[in-house]
Parts: sequence; C-alpha cells; structure tokens
Amino acid sequence: MNDLVIGMEIIVASIISIIVISNPVSTSAIFIALTKGMTSGERRAVATKSIRYSIGILLFFSLTGLLVFELFGFGIGAFRIAGGVLLFSTAVGMLHPKDSGSEAEERSKDIALIPLSIPFTSGPGTIVTVVVLMSEAMNRFGGSTTLGLLSVLGVYIGIFVTIFVSFRMMINSERIDRFLGEGGRSVITRLMGLLVMAISIQFVINGIKDILPEFAQVLRDSGMLI
Repeated sequence: MNDLVIGMEIIVASIISIIVISNPVSTSAIFIALTKGMTSGERRAVATKSIRYSIGILLFFSLTGLLVFELFGFGIGAFRIAGGVLLFSTAVGMLHPKDSGSEAEERSKDIALIPLSIPFTSGPGTIVTVVVLMSEAMNRFGGSTTLGLLSVLGVYIGIFVTIFVSFRMMINSERIDRFLGEGGRSVITRLMGLLVMAISIQFVINGIKDILPEFAQVLRDSGMLI
C-alpha cells in the first residue's frame, strides 16, 4: 500500500515535470505567430503533424534515450546548443516576417517539426526530462517492481497529457488570433521573436555550462590545465 501511494506521487510528479518543461502555453503563443496568414484547416494540419512528430520523438527517447546518448557519445549539452541554434534562426524570421502567400505555404511544411515539435513541445529539455525520469524508473525496479511499473506509467501518462494539452492549445489558439486582430498579431509576432531569441541564447548558455566540466577535464588530461 505504501508503494502504491509513493507510486501515485511519482506519477503526479512526472506529469507535472514534463508539462512544465514542455510549456504548452509558450508553444501556443509561438503557434499563433508562426501560422499567421494560414487558414483554419492549414493550422489544424500543422498542429496535428507537430503532435505526431512530438509523440514519436518522446516515445523514441523514452525507450532508447540512454542507449542513443551512449552510442553516439554526446550528452544534454549538445542537445541544448543545437536547440538554441535552431531557435535563434526561428527568432530572426519572426522579427523580420514576410507575409506573402507562398511564405505561409512554405512555413506550413516546415514549422510542424521545427520549431513547434523541436525544440518546443519535444525539445531538448523535454527529451532529457523523459530520459532522466525513465532512468529513475528503471532504477526503482531494483527495490520494488510496483514502484518501477508506476514510475514507467507516470512517464508515459506525462507524455500523453502534455501532448494532449499542447494540441488543444494550438487548436484553440485561432480564437485568440481572432481576438488579437492584425495589429495584435504583428505585435505578438515580434514580442515572441524577442522571447524566442532570449530562450535560444539561454539554451546555448546552458549547453555550454553542461559541456564545460567535460572540456575542462580534457584539458587537465592533456596537461594544458592544472
């Protein structure tokens, strides 16, 4: 019974962790800015495609994350830096938007994966959270099978709750878009561009912090740093 209570607490904590890191509110705001000029059907198609990508990515890393990290020899620092670079490119486009019809059509093909799925809904932070939670769940099997199973269940519930919330917020963002109007959309686009640029820089900074200890160790091993 005690394991069941602790397991339920772990499930709740896992759900909250994944949702907070994924931040569906930010994804919804970015969705409004990037789908400017698209029809309702196009927006829904982009949201659906983005969610499919996100489900696939998060499920993949939940099952193979630790193995992939070890296989290719990289860590979270590399993910954060790569995500920051992708975000910075997106931010530049948002600060200098083009409103042609062809631009909207081109974005509908691109933004479902980058940046809506990566690095927002299933970005480096969310991927690492899922991998870490799954690693902790595997470790709990050594002490209690019940705790291990509930921990794994919590990770998958967290993934699907986050995906559901993100999808609903993107779908309903059209109502917000109508409320804002043309002027409001323009302001939101540029404000979000500044926010995304700040997030991208922070991603890179965090990534550098992650790899600095390893880099310092390499220098020590080579005798270049005492």
